[in-house]
Amino acid sequence: MQTDVAKNIKTISNRIDKCCSEAGINPKLVSLIAVSKKKSIEYINEALNNGIKDFGENYAQELKEKEQSLFASGIVWHFIGPLQSNKVNTIANCASWIHTLDREKIILKLNAACKEINKKINGLIQVNVSSESSKSGCDPKEMMDLASIIDSSSHIYFKGIMALPDISAEFSERDLQMKKVIELSEQLKSKFPDAKEISLGTTNDFEDAIAHGSSIVRIGSSIFGERE
Repeated sequence: MQTDVAKNIKTISNRIDKCCSEAGINPKLVSLIAVSKKKSIEYINEALNNGIKDFGENYAQELKEKEQSLFASGIVWHFIGPLQSNKVNTIANCASWIHTLDREKIILKLNAACKEINKKINGLIQVNVSSESSKSGCDPKEMMDLASIIDSSSHIYFKGIMALPDISAEFSERDLQMKKVIELSEQLKSKFPDAKEISLGTTNDFEDAIAHGSSIVRIGSSIFGERE
């Protein structure tokens, strides 16, 4: 195996601990999701053997195949990609978390699919804070209305917010976008106290995200190496 997954996990964990210490945050309050899209079962097992339990996937079919292959492993699967209507049943069956709820139609379909199999799923509302047309996520102005729909869904536990700041933007602009996410999170919590999770931060900016208040970071290439 070319990539030393065990070493990378230790490095990332140490960086998270250091960042939390500097920010006065309990590191146990920050969850690490290993983003395993396009990575083999071998890599995932290596991460599992080094203490990782939460894995993120972007594609429904790939998630389905991996979930079936690793069914008895105790993995908590997070779906972190855009959700298409025709993939809702797959996500309902295979994922424990979905980070990308951003449309009423998808929320209602996912709730119905979960109800059909008598399963409850953890859901985050994705908000587009960078105004990039290429990014998924609802407009911040729509957030509270969509949040009410999620919160009233019988088979979705509303857990909080997810966002993808523009990684190509200047630091000051990304900083403003992260601050916006935290402001939106506070707005959500004022009405939905249990929606306190903040899924913010990837390989390139997770330390900044934690310093701002992120409780979930999604790390891929720094654990598994660059996509081939």
